[in-house]
Parts: sequence; structure tokens; C-alpha cells
Amino acid sequence: MMDFESVHMEYLTDSLHICFLSDETRTVASIIESILQFALDFRSCLTAGVWDVEVNQQNLLSKLSRINISQVLSIKQKFDKNLNELHLCYLKTPKHGEFGLSCFWDYLNYNKFYSDASNEMEVSWFLSF
Repeated sequence: MMDFESVHMEYLTDSLHICFLSDETRTVASIIESILQFALDFRSCLTAGVWDVEVNQQNLLSKLSRINISQVLSIKQKFDKNLNELHLCYLKTPKHGEFGLSCFWDYLNYNKFYSDASNEMEVSWFLSF
């Protein structure tokens, strides 16, 4: 029975880690939660009717004028910052195992877009000094 309890406790510990609920992964969970909140914030920038399929030049300009561009840019800046933080967390974590941040990042970054974008942001940040 003790072996069963030990295996079960190991399973629970691994589950907390995989779901970013452990103390060690709480930072990652917070970053992911912020990124998801930015998606909701971005959605709130778009008013009803902006995504209608019917598009002509005048109708498009009317729809674009209803988007709060400064708010969108602010959300994008915060999103980029959090994505860069997530990438830095990924760089600090072990790259083995079939679960965890390494696996999550690979799914998120399947085409290497975010790694390339993060590298460009880091280079431009260093060049700004």
C-alpha cells in the first residue's frame, strides 16, 4: 500500500508541474494567463460587425475607424513582452521530457516564428544601448 501511495504522490506532483500549478511553474502559469487575457482584451477592441464577411472599400474604412488602434498597439506591446518572458522561461528550463514548458513551447512555436521574433527583439534591445 505504501508503494501505491508513493506512486500516486509522484503522479500528483508531476500533474501539478505539467499543468503549471506547482510552485516552480507558477510564474509560467501567470505569464500564460496574462497572454490569454490579452486575447480577450484584443477582442474587446473590436466592435460588433467588424468581422462581417461582406467587404468593400468604403465599408472596410468604416469598420477600421471603429477599432481603437492605440488600445490594440498597447495590447500588442504587452503581449510581446509577455511572450518574450515566456520564451526566456523556456530557455531556462530543461529541454527533455514529453511534458512541461518545453513541450508547450514547441506546440506554441511550431513554425519557430516566436523564437525568431524573440531573438530579433533581444538583438534590437541590445542595439538600442
